[in-house]
Amino acid sequence: MKNPFKQYPIHKAFFITFSLFIALLLFIIAFVSYTVSLNQMKENTTYYQQKLLREKNEKIALQKKAIEEVTLAMSRNSDLQAYIRGDQNEYEAYRDILQINKSFFNIAFSVPLIDSIHVFLEQQPLKDRTGPIHYFTMEEYTAENSLAPLKDADASWLMKHRIDSLQGKIDVVSYARKVYDGNQKARAVIVVNIKADKFQNMMIDEQTHVNRLLIDSSDTPITFVGNLDGGSHLAILDELKGNAAVNLNKEGSVKYEDHFVVWSRLFGSEWILIEVTPWEDVAMGSIQLSGILISIGLAALGIAILINYHISRQFTKPLHILLNRMENFSLDDKDANLPEDYHNEFGSLFMRYKSLIHRIYKLYGDLETEYKKKRKAEVETLQANINPHFLYNTLDQLNWMAIEADQPKISKVLELTGRMLRIGLSKGESFIPIHDEIHHIKSYLQIQQIRLGKSLQYSIHVEEAYLSSYIPKLTLQPFVENSIIHGFHNRDHGRIEIRLCDLHNHLYIFIKDNGKGFNQEENQQMKKTSGGYGIKNVKERLEVYFGNNYSLDIKSEPDKGTIAVIKIPKIRIPEMIGGLEDVESSDNR
Repeated sequence: MKNPFKQYPIHKAFFITFSLFIALLLFIIAFVSYTVSLNQMKENTTYYQQKLLREKNEKIALQKKAIEEVTLAMSRNSDLQAYIRGDQNEYEAYRDILQINKSFFNIAFSVPLIDSIHVFLEQQPLKDRTGPIHYFTMEEYTAENSLAPLKDADASWLMKHRIDSLQGKIDVVSYARKVYDGNQKARAVIVVNIKADKFQNMMIDEQTHVNRLLIDSSDTPITFVGNLDGGSHLAILDELKGNAAVNLNKEGSVKYEDHFVVWSRLFGSEWILIEVTPWEDVAMGSIQLSGILISIGLAALGIAILINYHISRQFTKPLHILLNRMENFSLDDKDANLPEDYHNEFGSLFMRYKSLIHRIYKLYGDLETEYKKKRKAEVETLQANINPHFLYNTLDQLNWMAIEADQPKISKVLELTGRMLRIGLSKGESFIPIHDEIHHIKSYLQIQQIRLGKSLQYSIHVEEAYLSSYIPKLTLQPFVENSIIHGFHNRDHGRIEIRLCDLHNHLYIFIKDNGKGFNQEENQQMKKTSGGYGIKNVKERLEVYFGNNYSLDIKSEPDKGTIAVIKIPKIRIPEMIGGLEDVESSDNR
């Protein structure tokens, strides 16, 4: 005999199932009688719910106190106090930020409740795109509406609001604290963000569905769980505050419209936890069924469960098959492996899914081929452009030296130029060890010193541990070239400093000069010259190699010099350069 659930349309089978369910439901209702004792049930419900609320209170109070103590310790952090005083130089400020990050990272990871930490400062540091620590300016603090409760207080809890995160917009409950300097002036604000669901998890029970609201001493909602959205929790709160018979400072209960409300003050705090239960749920709890009707009802319920279980399995089985296939989808397995004996809507759904995955396989193959070709062409084009550009600039400077200085310095210049060209070619490799890149830039600077004399000074500080790491070749030269051509133009002397350090498995390269600097208008004009082209080429190569996992930040002020900060992943061995094996070297083609 054919299975009817494989042959008949789903809506017809569902109608039969629904009719059977209604008949069984009416049969059960016909044998049920209600004997309600509302007063007794109200007392029992109040006692039980307040007992649960007290247990939740203790857990929330401990976590609340822990967060308050953590923010107090953070506000007294010595590196943070040194930074907000603002009496250190740029390098010391950067070092303070590294120490602040390290300290706050340890706190964030040691307290599971913390999702992220926002720090508002008068002088915003260089932002790091990773990690739970984020920096903002004090102007942003003033404009943030969620921080309004902190205006007239040193510290305050903030009601549930939304913030940006790596996962998108999320709901958080936050605790904010001002940071004062030695003159008792608020110079910074620390905001510890806790995902709202973590607070809410402390308010719920494992096996029951509850509607609970947490408010502070000013009757402002902190967060809530259950079906209290749409402003219903605010309406209930207004009713409680407007009821003269209600004292929120003590445990109590009251009936509000079609709800039963129970509240309890938070243990050791001024917070209050309120639970709202539909009145019909309270009334249903007082139902007293006679022994005979209970037996009949249970028997009918058992029959209905068995029948419904059998029917539901017929409906859900093909859905489970399809969901299991979708969850285990793999590009390596091109067989849909779905039943072919369903001739209803499920059969049509299986066929359409098979067609869909075949189209996905074909589309993925086409995209993968096209992507590899595109990346290969981009890198080859960029690499072909940077070498001639660098060579033309160097030969042009050699020509001017030959015209202006009739002395035997050309031999040394040619020797250095040959060394630079050998490193620049690097047998077709796009990534070279950092010590080769340092030799390359030193050769270039020595040529410039021969040309400019003692008016050009430079220093390179790179620890031995970094020299064996890898870097895209010709990364530093365009920035140094810009400093000499544009920064020291019409100046008697100049100095260039190059430093390298690491943080969170990334390398940070600092290239600083004391040249004339530039403003926004001059920066736009410089981009039209060869100097702007060289830096643009470096930026485009880094983007091809690392995608969003790099950053390039250039800051400059007229007559104060320029500093460029490059952040790239730390590459210790060539095999770590993942995803670039098709475009890195001609040897890999």
